Amino acid sequence: MEKKRFSYSTKAVLLITLLLLALNIIMGMIFAMQSRNAMRQIINEKMMGVAKTAGAMLNGDELADIKDSDIGSKRHNEILSKLKIFSDNFEFEYIYVVRPEDDGKFIFIADPDEEDPAEYGEPIVDSPALRAAGNGKAAVDRVSIGDEWGKFYTAYCPVMTADGEIGGIVGVDFDAEWYENQLTKNSAYIIFSSAFSLVIGGSMMMLVTMKLKQKLDRINEETESISADVTTLLDEINSESGYSPAVKEPEITNGKSEAESGIERLSSEVKVIKEDLRKYIDFVHVKAYTDGMTGVGNKTAYLELVRTINDELADGEINFSIAVFDVDGLKLVNDEFGHETGDDLINGTAACIKNVFGAENVYRIGGDEFIAVLRDYSSEDMERAFAKLDEEIKRINADYKAGKKVMIAFSRGYATFDSGLDKAFKNVFRRADKKLYEDKNEHHKSRDSK
Repeated sequence: MEKKRFSYSTKAVLLITLLLLALNIIMGMIFAMQSRNAMRQIINEKMMGVAKTAGAMLNGDELADIKDSDIGSKRHNEILSKLKIFSDNFEFEYIYVVRPEDDGKFIFIADPDEEDPAEYGEPIVDSPALRAAGNGKAAVDRVSIGDEWGKFYTAYCPVMTADGEIGGIVGVDFDAEWYENQLTKNSAYIIFSSAFSLVIGGSMMMLVTMKLKQKLDRINEETESISADVTTLLDEINSESGYSPAVKEPEITNGKSEAESGIERLSSEVKVIKEDLRKYIDFVHVKAYTDGMTGVGNKTAYLELVRTINDELADGEINFSIAVFDVDGLKLVNDEFGHETGDDLINGTAACIKNVFGAENVYRIGGDEFIAVLRDYSSEDMERAFAKLDEEIKRINADYKAGKKVMIAFSRGYATFDSGLDKAFKNVFRRADKKLYEDKNEHHKSRDSK
C-alpha cells in the first residue's frame, strides 16, 4: 500500500502551527511571570502602606522606652489602641510592634491580639525583611515565615526616635496562603487563557485563513478580560484610598486591519493601565509623606531625610543647618479656647516657618514641634533667616482679625553642622534642641516677670 504523503502546503501549515505554538508557549510563560511580579509589587505596596501608616501614628521615643513594667499602663494601652484601629479596619492576620535588643535579637513589645497575644520580651522569628527594618529600611518578606501562630508574609516598618535611632518596628502579618493565592490565581488564569487560545489557534491554522478572524476575536476577548481584571483591582484600591484617576479609553486608529487593530488595542490598554498605576503611586506617595493639617513634610518624610543625610555624611562632608521650633502654650490654648483655636495656632506657626524657609524644607515632627533642614546654610544665613522670621510673625499677627483669641508665638533654636563636633545628624539636632529650650526658658522668665 502506498504511503499517504502530505502536500507541501499541509507541511507548511503544520510547521507554522508548531512554530506559533512554541512562540505562544514562551510568550505565555513570560507574560505569566511578568504578571506575577507585577501582582507581587502591588500586594507588597499595599502591605507596606498599612505598616508605614501604622508606624507614622506611633512615637519612636516611647517605643524605645517601653519596659516590662509598663504592661497595662496608660501609654502601653494607647499603643495597643492605635494598632487595634488597623486590625479592626484592614484585612490581615496580625499587627504588632517589636524592638531590636543589644544581643541582635528582636522581641515583642506590643501585640493587640485579644485571643493569643505575644508576651512582652518574647522573641520573634528572624527574617531578612526584619533585619532590613532593624537597619532602618522598611521591607516585605520575599518568602513566607512560619511560627507558632501560623505561616505569614510580613511587612516591617521601622519607627525612628527623634535622634534617628530605631525605637521599634511595626510588623503586619498577611496569611501566606492568601498571599500566594493572589500571586498564582492571576498567573493560572493567564496560562489557562493562553493554552486555550493555543488550541483554538492551532485548529484555526488547520482550517487556514477562513478561521483567522475568529482566532483574533477570541484573543482580543481574553485581552479585554485581563484588562478588566486589572481595572477591577484598581477600582478596589481607589475605593479604599478615595483616589479616582481619570479613566482613558484605548485609542484605535481607523483604517487598520483587524490584526493590527487588535494589537494596537492591547498596547493602548496596557499604556492606560500603566498611567493609572503611576498616578495612584504618586498620590499615595504624597499622602504618605505630607502632614495633612499644615501641608509640610510629616515625620515619615523627616526620618527619610535624616537617613539620607547620615548616608551622605558617611560618604563625605556636607553642609547643612537645622532649625527647631516649639509652639508656645499650645496646651493652655487648647484647654482654654478649644482645639480649633489650637489648630489655628499650629497652622499660623507653620505658615510663618514655610514663608521663611520654604515648605519643602519644613517638617512637622510632633503635635507642636517643627523642624527645618537647610542645606548649604551658614550660621550667618540662619541669623538672617531668624530675623525675617520675627518680621513674619509680626506681619501675620498684625493681619489677624479683631477678636482673635491668641497670637502666634513659638520658641526656636538652630545649629549648623560642624565637622569637628558632629559625626551624625543627631549631634546637630541636639545642639539645636538645646538652644530651643534655652529660648523657651527665656520666654517663661519674660512672662513671669510681667
